[in-house]
Amino acid sequence: MITVHHLNNSRSQRVLWLLEELGVPYEVTAADIQMSFPLEAANLRAGLAARRPKLVDFLSRIHARSAYQRALERGGPYDF
Repeated sequence: MITVHHLNNSRSQRVLWLLEELGVPYEVTAADIQMSFPLEAANLRAGLAARRPKLVDFLSRIHARSAYQRALERGGPYDF
C-alpha cells in the first residue's frame, strides 16, 4: 500500500519533480493510463495540486476522457 510516508520520501519527490518538469503528453496512451494510478494515489494521499500543476492537469485530462467515464460506469469507482 502506498502511504503518505512513501510519497513524501526524497526518492518519490524526485520522481514527481521529474515528471512535472518533463511534462506529460497531451495524447493519452494505454501506458499513460497505467501511469495515472500511482499519480491518483499521490494526489489523494499527499496532494499534488499545490506543487505539481502539470500532473494534476494530466489526471484531469484522463478523467475527462469518455473511455475513462465508461470504464467507471462499467466497473464502478475505484478506491485507494
